[in-house]
Amino acid sequence: MERLCMGCMEMYDDKLPVCPHCGYAFNTPPKQSYHIVPGSVLHQRFIVGKVLGFGGFGVTYLGWDYLMQRKVAIKEYLPSEFATRMPTQMKVTVYSGDKEEQFMDGLKKTIDEARRLAKFETVPGIVQIYDCFEENGTSYIVMEFLEGMSLKQYIARTGKMTVDQAFSVVQQVAVAMEAVHRSGILHRDIAPDNIYVLNPDDPDHLKVKLLDFGAARYATTKHSKSLSVIIKPGYAPEEQYRSRGDQGTWTDVYALAATFYKMLTGITPEDAMERSVKDEVKRPSKLGVKISKPMETALMNALNVKIQDRTQTMEEFAQELMAAEVKERKITKTKNDVGAIPKWVIGLAGAGIAAIVVVGVLIGTGKIPIGIGWGHSQIDANMARVPNVVNHDADEAETMLSNESLGMSRDRVTYSEEIPANMVSYQEIQAGSTVEKNTDVVVWISLGERTGVIPSILGQQREAAEEMLQEAGFEDIEIVEDTEAEGIYNSVVTVSEDVGSSVGLKTTITITICMNENAERGDSSEQVEVPDVSELTKDEIEKVMEELGLKISWVEEYHDTIEEGAVISQSPEKGEMANKDSYIEIHISLGVEQVYLELENILYQPRSSAEKAIEEQDLIVGKVTEEYSDSIASGNVIRVLGADGKEMQNQAALDKGSSLTLVISRGKDPAKQTAAARETAAPTQAPQTTAAPTQAPETTAAPTQAPETTAAPETTAAPETTAAPTQAPTKDSGMPDINF
Repeated sequence: MERLCMGCMEMYDDKLPVCPHCGYAFNTPPKQSYHIVPGSVLHQRFIVGKVLGFGGFGVTYLGWDYLMQRKVAIKEYLPSEFATRMPTQMKVTVYSGDKEEQFMDGLKKTIDEARRLAKFETVPGIVQIYDCFEENGTSYIVMEFLEGMSLKQYIARTGKMTVDQAFSVVQQVAVAMEAVHRSGILHRDIAPDNIYVLNPDDPDHLKVKLLDFGAARYATTKHSKSLSVIIKPGYAPEEQYRSRGDQGTWTDVYALAATFYKMLTGITPEDAMERSVKDEVKRPSKLGVKISKPMETALMNALNVKIQDRTQTMEEFAQELMAAEVKERKITKTKNDVGAIPKWVIGLAGAGIAAIVVVGVLIGTGKIPIGIGWGHSQIDANMARVPNVVNHDADEAETMLSNESLGMSRDRVTYSEEIPANMVSYQEIQAGSTVEKNTDVVVWISLGERTGVIPSILGQQREAAEEMLQEAGFEDIEIVEDTEAEGIYNSVVTVSEDVGSSVGLKTTITITICMNENAERGDSSEQVEVPDVSELTKDEIEKVMEELGLKISWVEEYHDTIEEGAVISQSPEKGEMANKDSYIEIHISLGVEQVYLELENILYQPRSSAEKAIEEQDLIVGKVTEEYSDSIASGNVIRVLGADGKEMQNQAALDKGSSLTLVISRGKDPAKQTAAARETAAPTQAPQTTAAPTQAPETTAAPTQAPETTAAPETTAAPETTAAPTQAPTKDSGMPDINF
């Protein structure tokens, strides 16, 4: 006969004393006397296994959902200050008086929050809640079981992360928290130990989920004296040090920014209260991190100590992290900015440090229909379920939404390192949401990775070359000084990328500078008269100079009146004497200056603002045409055409002063809308429905849920107990015969 292991939920021969899969011994007692005995059954469906983690607010157990045949994590609300459990019993004992009121207050808060969190089953970065219910005088949440490790463990194993790796994690958490914040829920404890890495062996494509929302913690601490402030120094902003602190979306922004800082630098930011006295947090770039200036400014804005100086929302934080330009927020100065840290704060910080080792915080419970997260449920005839269109081609996404009787509104184009060009990079209504038919889903379309064009810097002096690269958007510039290079001293002799090529702005551009002071001097014992090369071609100039024993340093420049390839100037000038083998600097015209069309502030924008953006790029708005569009608002730009009538792509090279054609939306075609209205009004035979299946579609193997914080050490000698009754299922329960 087979037995279900309470340590890993795998089946094995019951004749064996320990599980061959995980080594868990049969009849192992619980870690603490107030823990549920392994093998007990909750809600006539969930088998309780070993404890994964526990602390001041509850216990997290490994579980088995026998109905769905999958591993789960079960969180029990059990704040130790207000309640306990007698050994071998299932029912929770709540302390009387004020503590009972506080217990119930926390229970209500967690139930309310659990009900709202359960709606986020389609948000990738949030742990799914399968079920929650009240039983045994308390409440339970049944959640998906995750495999992997916490971000805290991951950083300890791998060390500092690259900017791309860390940004990917932050982006996933920020997107998840945007959705959560819209429902009025705060996390209050974002930190590396509450972010779970699902695939730690794939560092360049990390997938994460956010754990441990703080409903129970916050609800109970509003009344409790000993638990009035629960913080993680370095990750908690200053408002969390006060039991009545002004907490909001900005509170979670600070914590996520601190986590980003930790990933990049390997250093936990200084405690917020210490920073309020003297802020010594160094920018990541000062610690050797190669991070762009806009992203670093966005990070430091989110890490500002005072609420009024800080980035306010996750959406704003995410947008700033991807922006090409970010303005640094000014720091508010007050009279209280100087002075020692109050003793009460130091004491509370100590309490917070003790609290961070607490594990298994329950995020809430409540009676929710068992079907949560089991698959598709029936919806009203006038409602539609929003599909996931992110990372789909824009036109394909429009068709997908149309097939669900939904519209699409193209709100903006934006750069993305993750999403290829012309793909949907963001949808405002989360996939899986139920909305009324004909609702427009607002989307952003990716322009792909932000790129820049390598300017003509060959032959330019170092300072001028650096400035030109920075103006083109490149910030990671590496300079190599070559003391043996041939060329004019302090000028650029090589560039790592081809001049005129389009390159990602995060690419490191390496330029070699000639530091050979003798190269340009030549042989002073022999003088040569410099010829007039103003009317010669480049090939002719090279031939003449070679015959005279002179060398050439070419400098290419744009010129509005001198045609491409013609000489602009030379130094030394014609008729002057120069040393043999010395360099003659010749400036060659590249023709009319090229400008690179930026579509970010043009496409899908109102005509007036698009025209202004075009003019600011030294281009001209010529012809303007109109056409109907189902997904672009009336009066906004559908596309931009060049002089050849072809649609312009992002950063296309154009002559300064070129004329562009704008195609403006007239809104939705009224003829199509009339036809659609007729079709909707036509009587149709309602399809027959069948009973909703009780068995949900099979899911991939449920991952392992690690403890949210470091579990207390296992006691080496647990007291002997009489054989604990395992609340075995009855035949009436419909459960299979399984030996625990």
